[in-house]
Parts: sequence; structure tokens; C-alpha cells
Amino acid sequence: MEIEAKFSVPDKDMFDHLINVPTIGQFKPDTAVRTALEDTYLDTVDMLIMSEGYYLRQRKKGQSIIYTLKSLGGYGKDGIRSREEMECTLANDKPIGDWEESHMKTFLSQLVGANSLVPLFKVNHLRYNRKISHTEKEKQFAELSLDDVKISAWGKDMKYQELEAELLPDADQTELEALASVLKEEFGLIRGSPSKFEHGIMLLNRADNEPVTEEIVTSLDPLPLQTLFEKYHIERMHARKVTENALQLFDELKGIHGLGNEYRRVTWICSLVHDIGMYIDVQDHHKAGRDILMYSPPKELPEKFRPIAVWTTFLHKKKIDKKKLDKLKSKTFGKLPEGMQTNILKIAALIRIADGLDYSRMNSKLYKVIVDDYNVMVLVKGEGASIDADRADTKSDLWRLIFDQMIVFRAES
Repeated sequence: MEIEAKFSVPDKDMFDHLINVPTIGQFKPDTAVRTALEDTYLDTVDMLIMSEGYYLRQRKKGQSIIYTLKSLGGYGKDGIRSREEMECTLANDKPIGDWEESHMKTFLSQLVGANSLVPLFKVNHLRYNRKISHTEKEKQFAELSLDDVKISAWGKDMKYQELEAELLPDADQTELEALASVLKEEFGLIRGSPSKFEHGIMLLNRADNEPVTEEIVTSLDPLPLQTLFEKYHIERMHARKVTENALQLFDELKGIHGLGNEYRRVTWICSLVHDIGMYIDVQDHHKAGRDILMYSPPKELPEKFRPIAVWTTFLHKKKIDKKKLDKLKSKTFGKLPEGMQTNILKIAALIRIADGLDYSRMNSKLYKVIVDDYNVMVLVKGEGASIDADRADTKSDLWRLIFDQMIVFRAES
């Protein structure tokens, strides 16, 4: 169990002062020890860990890899936070299934199963640690961590300073509460700072402040992805697999589609909701999904990108040829800015192929993508590889309309 008080530090001058200050009220910190830390926060593409009330951090420390699983929330009296915490240290990074047996391995395996973990964002910070005791007592009861933080997610950065005061094992929590009061009253620190994970999620979900015209989006009630999953009974396993496929295709084919890094996150979210209309109307679920997302787009998607979810969902099902594409551009879709139309078609082409690669629902694996000057070859492995390669070939019709490179699919034994 982790028990700590977190504070936002208002400016760099105060941050530097706290690194060197000899006393904090009736408390005495020791000399600061500086460490550079690099963290990556991980989850499944549909955020299974977060939806169960936890987050997972991977930290590089020297030659070791440390995985830490913490519960969300936990705020109590005076902003003191108590959270469940588990930790696993590895000499070399390896999949969860290859870890030595432990409570954390069992618990985490139950959360994510065999699903892939993907990086959400990175956190680099300089940490200054100071153990602290009461001036009248020798026993140290807490550790101050002064963190100069930089969070990076999808081409966006956030920088800030914070202080954590964590209770040491077997120490008295009343001492921590007294220290927290001094930091607030005498140093003007802001109690209850969000965790780095919470800051990172806010950065991921932060909308860009660009004006959006009425023709681009008519959203009324944006909803969190997890709410959309529950309300419309989205098939999680399929949504997850299609998203993993789409992200791999996005990365492997970047030299062809030319979409910027910000569109990887867009592709991620649009893939998760591509089948949202299935619960409403199986036959025309692409139309039902379009209508749902027109009025309830994913809250995690910045406003200027919400039309992409609407139209990639509409475009993911039916066969597409030049005649249908010209007809589409003569209607509402054609009122969108030309650049947005182009990006929607590129992302829709990726999602269509990714969807085809999970047609059998037999957990086929997108094994390898080979690109040369004129062709793209996608190799597929698994029990349903032949079925899925054939379906992906059928659903690559939009790709063939908008890109010069031919694309072929082959089942590998």
C-alpha cells in the first residue's frame, strides 16, 4: 500500500528552493539525491487496465526494468492518497507470461489475459529525493520526491513540477498529515496534484483549440470510450484485434499513407468504435454507427478529428469503387475540407484492411508487412489466416483506389 501526499509546485524558483531548503517547518530533510527516470505507461488498446481501476508503469532504472501496478483514486483526508501498489523487477524485459510467479503476475494476467500491451505515453523526469524526519526525532518517516516532469504523447508535450511526500514503512501517518499542512500553509503548494498517469491521460485527451465549422461536426453529447463500449455492447475482442492490426499497418505503411503522428491516435480511437452500430442494426451497422458517432463521438477524440470517426465507421463495411466514391463526395462528405476528406479515406482504407484481417475471429496474426517500390505484401499467420487474408484482399478496394502501390495478402503456414 502506498500512502502519499502530492502537491503542484507553482514555479521553478520554489522547486529549486525546496531542493535545498534546510528545514520545512518542524521537519528536517536530508541532502537531495538526483536521479533521471524514464517511464512508459502501458495498457491494452481498449484500456482494460484503466477500466478496472488501475494503471501500469514500466520504468527503466539502471540495467533493470521495473513494472509497477497502482490503483487509481484513493484520496482521503487532507489530500492524503492511499493506493494499492504492486511491483515486479526484471533483469531483462519480457512478456507478462514469462515473468516469475508472483501475486502481481497473476493479478495482471487476469486483467489483460493474452492481449497485447501498447505504450500510451512516456514520462521523463529529474527526481530529487530527500528523506525527512522531525527536528526532535532521528527516525525518518517520509521521503520527498521533487519531480521536474515532461510527459510526451502523440507529438504533444506537458511540463510541470510536483512534489510527492510518501510515508515510509511503519511510520505514523499523522506526521505525514502535519508535513502536508506545512507544505500547503507555509510554502503555498497546491495540494492534491493529479498523478503522472492522470496528467498523461489528460494530455492524450486534450483537444486542440482550432475552430470547427458547423459543417464539420454536429456533436451533441461526447461520451468516454468505455461508456460507448458498454452502452452499445461493442464486441471488445474484435475491436481490440482490429485496432492492433490498424496500428501495425499505420506504422508499417507510413511511408505510403504519409499521415502525421497525431493521426495514429485518431486511427486507434476510430478503429475501436468502427462496429459501434452492430447492436442497433446488424445489416446496416455502418449507417447506424455513423449516426451514433455524429451525436455521441468519443470524448477522447479532439473535436476537429471527430468527423473522422463518423466517416471511417460509415466507410468500413460496403464495397467501394470509384463510382461510389464520387457519389460520396457529392453529398455531405464532400462539404468537409478537402484535406480532411483525404485523411478520412486513408484511415478508412487502413481500418477496412484491419477489419478484414479479423474476419474469421480466429486470432490471426498480422505477421509481416513487406514494402517495395511498387507492391505491398502482407503476411498473415494463424488458423484462420487463409480466410482473413482473402477477406483483407477484398476490403483493400479503397486502398487500391487512393494509393499507387498494389497490395496483396498471403497466408503463412
